[in-house]
Amino acid sequence: MKTLIATLAFISLLLGGCAQREFREREAVTDTNLNGTWLIRSAELAGKNFAPPSGFELQIADNRYRAGPASQSDRGKLILFGDELGGEAARMDVVGEEGPNKGKRFPAIYRFIGRELEVCYDLSEKDRPREFATREGTMLFRVTYAKK
Repeated sequence: MKTLIATLAFISLLLGGCAQREFREREAVTDTNLNGTWLIRSAELAGKNFAPPSGFELQIADNRYRAGPASQSDRGKLILFGDELGGEAARMDVVGEEGPNKGKRFPAIYRFIGRELEVCYDLSEKDRPREFATREGTMLFRVTYAKK
């Protein structure tokens, strides 16, 4: 009986280690096409047009980001999953580490349309968007960025 318990404990530790390694590997995925400075071309929140704050920029370097006007910037990391949803969108989580979104994790999808970047975030932090559209009564935020 002790051998069985020890074996089960070892297997659970081994599997737990594999799951952690898989998460670290996924977190290490980068998309160099995201790198650069991006300006908002259009945005909508909950089905309505959204005017970004003056001077807003999104800067991405590998898996790190800085967003907002220089005086109120938000900083954190991007966790890219590297898999595509129906060949059209890739998944990512935006994790705030400094600024107004510190401690928040926004599930999102993104895609490139020519030289533009389109991202749809769930600002409620609940569910990953399934499409690049927002609707009234939700906290879905869709943004199209143009590279500076």
